[in-house]
Amino acid sequence: MKVSVLMPTYNHEKTIAQAIESFLAQRCTFPIELCICDDASTDATPKIAAKYQQQYPNQITFIAKPVNQGLMRNYQTLLSVAKGQYLSILESDDYWTDPLKLQKQVDFLDANEEYGLSFTRVSFWQDGVLKQAKNVEEVVAKHANDLYSYMLLRSIIYSPTTCFRRSFLDAYCNVDEYVRLDFKTFDYPVWLSLARFSKVHYLPDDTAVYRISGASISNTSDVSKRLKFELAVIKIRHYVIGLYGTGCLSLRAIRRREAVVSARILWRHKRPLHAAYYFFATLLGIVHGDKQVVAKK
Repeated sequence: MKVSVLMPTYNHEKTIAQAIESFLAQRCTFPIELCICDDASTDATPKIAAKYQQQYPNQITFIAKPVNQGLMRNYQTLLSVAKGQYLSILESDDYWTDPLKLQKQVDFLDANEEYGLSFTRVSFWQDGVLKQAKNVEEVVAKHANDLYSYMLLRSIIYSPTTCFRRSFLDAYCNVDEYVRLDFKTFDYPVWLSLARFSKVHYLPDDTAVYRISGASISNTSDVSKRLKFELAVIKIRHYVIGLYGTGCLSLRAIRRREAVVSARILWRHKRPLHAAYYFFATLLGIVHGDKQVVAKK
């Protein structure tokens, strides 16, 4: 199998069919598979996924969990059944718009073994409006020799745009550790780890739509949930730093960026005293989501 597409899903009955159809629309000269894992949805999501699996049994694997276990265990399950040389992510509320997305990325990765990850430009769907993201080609070119350091400060990679080597994931990413530490997102530690040990390819083609939902913890208008997610990102960042270092940055520079982001969340919600507290606490390394994050060697 050349490419395994990972689709974790939970309560996405309104969007999963479009996501699956965009996988089926891919035109490739090599075999691809779609691995779907439903995390005990309470809506019609598993029925929709099961129907597609019955229609395309040679292309789609579907796993339905009887009990909700969370996103990270969902990815752990998907990786246990994925057979591809390359992996791609297509969460069930996103979709692809370019039927040649996988073909373009695999062609490049096959020809350039030093690259572990390929990602593309993306569009955002929010509140009924489709907006194309900024082209980051110049950013990637400028930081080509140390994209890892740049991404410690800000992530520029969106999961539905990616294709990456399974061998690199297995070598540099410990998903069992991610589960043990209850990470809230799969992609950020993976992108950081791959950027640390391989080159990253950027394709300026717009190939995917990333839905921004107010219910998402990373985009919620609930200030406490938004701050909790930011602390979860800080936790992941310092886990990776503990393994692979700070690149060309100082730890103080990283903490300063974290302090600004945390304080900005509270400032925008008119909580100046809380913003000041989180700024200085984060700058001093007091607020790090979980300071006791330890990576097993």
